[in-house]
Amino acid sequence: MRRRFLYVALIYVVFLVFLLSIEMMTRIAFPRVESLELFVATPQQRMQVASAEQSSIFEGDPLLLWRLKPNLDHAIWDYTVVSTNAEHFRADYSIGRKPAGAFRVVCLGDSVTFGYRVPPVWPDKPKDYDPEWQPFPMLLEKELRKANPNRQIEVFPMAVPGYTSHQGLAWLRRDIDYLKPDMVIASFGWNDASVSDVPDRLAIDTRWFPVSIRWLIDHSQAFAHATRWLRSRNKPTLHAAVAPVPRVSEAEYVNNFTETVNLARSRNASVIVIGAPYRDSTTNPPEAQLMTRYRTSLKSAMQQSQTPYLEILELTEAAGSVNQGFFGELIHPNHIGHRLMASELLKFMAQRHLLGDLNVPDFVP
Repeated sequence: MRRRFLYVALIYVVFLVFLLSIEMMTRIAFPRVESLELFVATPQQRMQVASAEQSSIFEGDPLLLWRLKPNLDHAIWDYTVVSTNAEHFRADYSIGRKPAGAFRVVCLGDSVTFGYRVPPVWPDKPKDYDPEWQPFPMLLEKELRKANPNRQIEVFPMAVPGYTSHQGLAWLRRDIDYLKPDMVIASFGWNDASVSDVPDRLAIDTRWFPVSIRWLIDHSQAFAHATRWLRSRNKPTLHAAVAPVPRVSEAEYVNNFTETVNLARSRNASVIVIGAPYRDSTTNPPEAQLMTRYRTSLKSAMQQSQTPYLEILELTEAAGSVNQGFFGELIHPNHIGHRLMASELLKFMAQRHLLGDLNVPDFVP
């Protein structure tokens, strides 16, 4: 038995040495292949996060396809100044396991929650911006800390540009037991309703086997080069739709939020769902109709499940004739819009008694 064990062990050791040799030679002889290049396959996603202009703050993620790079220090991306911590969050402090006695709010979302162009920065003037112009999660954190000086309070965006509710749910499933939030604030919309050659359920397969393959690509340059070579010889495995379809269908959108709410509640976290902002119904009427439909369906489902749902009228197409001052462009609120979001959230939290024994301040946008 000892000889057999040594013989089998020798075979595995030789095999591992062989694989390591291939990996080392690949890294020495060939240029690095970024996993982001291989993970992001659809033209729509590539345009948002993996083109030469957009990829500077992103890297590959085996589960979610892309994420923010860690430890960014005032990087300028698409007129947005971006700093991240070691855990890939847009936050100025480390986010590890929740300290005892702390109150933690995670703001799950897309580029709106991330704070696209908040504050706006011009590349030729990288330091010429107002640091008080902040996304709503940072504003919430600042005001709650001022009102509760003896409590440790963390409010941070668990949000990445380009994400849909499909990715947000997968991310929360993976990390909720590590983060242990006391509250989850969730908002997705435009990315879900936007059209793509391939729906997210196919383009971003979150089952264990495809995630494992992507993990190998992310950690092995030999595997990454082999994957790129094979793809160059074969057509992509994604099954494109006959006609462009929403990245997340209306029914999937509502279901993703329902599962997000149920997951948060199963961990004793309170939940707030925010209806997605959208400026007006005249710039792009078909898209505005989609946004209205998705938001209406979500509101109905959240009311049926008695989930706190906040819709800020000034940030919807219903106020399109007078709300231009709250937006940077059609989709994203500007710093004034984010101040309005923070103000309305604090009022909503106070009215619904969602923050337990914390003091909830008045905040004028």
